[in-house]
Amino acid sequence: MDSETHRHPQAGHPHPRILIAAGEASGDMYAAELMPRLVEHLPGLTAFGLGGAQSRAAGIDTIVDMDQVSVMGLVEVLRHYGQLRAAMNTLVEALDRDRPDLVIVIDFQEFNQRLAKVAKARGIPVLFFVAPQVWAWRANRARHFDRYADHLAVLFDFEVPLFSQHGLPTTHVGHPLIELIDREAPDRSEARHALALSDHDPVVGLLPGSRRGEIERLLPTFVAAAERLLESDPARRFVMPRADSIDADWLAGHIAACTPSARLHERLTITTGGARRVMAASDALLIASGTATLEAALIGTPMVIAYRSNRLTYALARHLVRIEHIGLPNIILGREAVPERLQDAATPERLANDVEKLLSPDGSASQRAALREIRGRLGQRGAFDRLADLAAGMIAGKS
Repeated sequence: MDSETHRHPQAGHPHPRILIAAGEASGDMYAAELMPRLVEHLPGLTAFGLGGAQSRAAGIDTIVDMDQVSVMGLVEVLRHYGQLRAAMNTLVEALDRDRPDLVIVIDFQEFNQRLAKVAKARGIPVLFFVAPQVWAWRANRARHFDRYADHLAVLFDFEVPLFSQHGLPTTHVGHPLIELIDREAPDRSEARHALALSDHDPVVGLLPGSRRGEIERLLPTFVAAAERLLESDPARRFVMPRADSIDADWLAGHIAACTPSARLHERLTITTGGARRVMAASDALLIASGTATLEAALIGTPMVIAYRSNRLTYALARHLVRIEHIGLPNIILGREAVPERLQDAATPERLANDVEKLLSPDGSASQRAALREIRGRLGQRGAFDRLADLAAGMIAGKS
């Protein structure tokens, strides 16, 4: 069968195929949500590519597991270059062998841009979901993004003119987290019951990230901050979710290496998955910068954002970045409503002091009010349905 016929299955190919690439936890979640909508639009669809446990559970054949590519920062990428190249080679071989009707890449910018460029060079349409943050880095990058996408689906309405002015079809689909949080996040009482916490326990959630590198950099500081919080109130409880991508024994070993006191060991609960449950159950959070901060904001839990990277990576980022904040809640609000403690400022003492303020009724009130503003700025529900509509239209050759 020639490639042109294959790329238009509704005109003769009965079983469309899509390569989906999601290289981090949030993208894996989005891919899993998108897959059933795609199947509704495209009966008989098969999907394969890059993803994790949630993608597999949704029926996507993950020929590359996201653990192989889930690294952040220039130095970290260089250190893991061999495995990143192997993953890319596997996906490119699949493009040549299986000739999908469409490639959907979900965020994970640097890796997915390279994959998308290869797909376009082979004449395979590319739908890119989640725009690069050109408004934070270099706005002139927007004019060249048609090298990587035939259609760009964006989270925020202000991103549409940044790309469409350069001739790239761009659609605001909205932010998927709105419907995910509304559907899946438990209320405080339900979350606490599931975690065996009383309604009266003062609870702090510790979320050091879903990547090994993040955890290695932030976990010791979070544990040390928890020790200080426990010293000031021995009744406090601490809960840490373990992402599916993180091996339980590996995490236990790193916690042990932080040498928590016997008292903290008794007051600390590690739960499998369930990050949103931890967010809903907690009175305050210590949380790594990333998509999880937006989830916590939509749930409404006050937080302190922390971030650490390799020093060279951070220095380069500070040179290039064009915005004042790194936390998504603050970026969306345009002000620092949530404390951000970066690099050397992310000390146990400072984090503990920040959390202490949030654990008092007066201290948390202003942040809770700010977090309520965020929902109205993220668009309407139905992002996955709109994304599936775009994909089906592209396969049909209508866009």
